[in-house]
Amino acid sequence: MAEDLRNYTLQLQQVEAALLTDPHNEELLKLKADLEEVIELTQDLIKTQDGDSKVSNIHGSSNSDDVTASLLAAEERDPATRHYSKWIIGEKCLAKWRADGMFYEALIEEVLEDNLKVKFDGYTTLEVVSLTDIKPLNSGSKRPHSTDESKHGKGYNREYLKKKKQKKQQRFKQIEEERESEKNKWLSFHTKASKKPGVRTKSIFASPDNLTGRVGIGTCGISGKPMTEYTPGEKWKKGG
Repeated sequence: MAEDLRNYTLQLQQVEAALLTDPHNEELLKLKADLEEVIELTQDLIKTQDGDSKVSNIHGSSNSDDVTASLLAAEERDPATRHYSKWIIGEKCLAKWRADGMFYEALIEEVLEDNLKVKFDGYTTLEVVSLTDIKPLNSGSKRPHSTDESKHGKGYNREYLKKKKQKKQQRFKQIEEERESEKNKWLSFHTKASKKPGVRTKSIFASPDNLTGRVGIGTCGISGKPMTEYTPGEKWKKGG
């Protein structure tokens, strides 16, 4: 994967160099954008694989609760997920009601990357609330640790980790398709770049294709005119 990342980076540098001479080439601009995207996806996948390898050793544990706690601890250490993984499905919180901007008690039903889905007390519908509009129910009390969670909470957390793993697998499939697409585009780019318009692919002075062919013949024989005959310099002989 790291080797692929280096290749994509090199290809991007070459495309950027080509754009210096043709800055408005739409195909090159599209290829540049695609390469930048696939580089970002590759970097993200490398980080994901590194994170998976750190917790892969705990899957042999016979205690599923310990596995869940360890996975959640790994999620908490990851800077990309630290902000939202502290909230637990089934936990009570204070969420801002958009209608009046006030905070009311609510139950967390789903944890997303940038927001939460909550159900306000007395209501049956789910509301999407930004992470910045959520705060603890009682700021003076500590949040329960994974070892103190109820069985219901642990089940939700295992489901969350399962969905996250599926999301990573889908991301892996997506980046594989991106890699194949970029490979074909890069080959097409090189093929077109190697062909210069207006240049003959075969010299008129090349060897003829058959025994009757003549070297250097271009417009001879056109309009019924034969090939120009060679005549020796007679006047030079007379002058001698």
